[in-house]
Amino acid sequence: MAGGVCSRCGVLRAQFAAVVDERRGSAAQRGYDARWRRLRDAHLAREPLCRMCQRSDRVSAAVLVDHITPIADGGAVLDDANLQSLCRRCHDDKTATDLARRRAGEGGSNL
Repeated sequence: MAGGVCSRCGVLRAQFAAVVDERRGSAAQRGYDARWRRLRDAHLAREPLCRMCQRSDRVSAAVLVDHITPIADGGAVLDDANLQSLCRRCHDDKTATDLARRRAGEGGSNL
């Protein structure tokens, strides 16, 4: 057993992850192309701190640009009004919340 995962489950997880990645498509196929990278860089330059941390009176450097309304829920990919700068922790928390809402049938995030 390695890392709490048996040798059989580890192989099955890797196979499942490969199928999910294949279905997901490349970053460019999902809209994260050169235009996205330019917009992302400009957004981070204008908003270098995590927006969600600031709301909680914390100061953290932003490392990711998040779609406020997720693309999967109809959010615009290249609309700066649909973007916010986030630290990794806040982005991971928001993504988990968005996924839970989507699974529950509630749609996008208003964070």
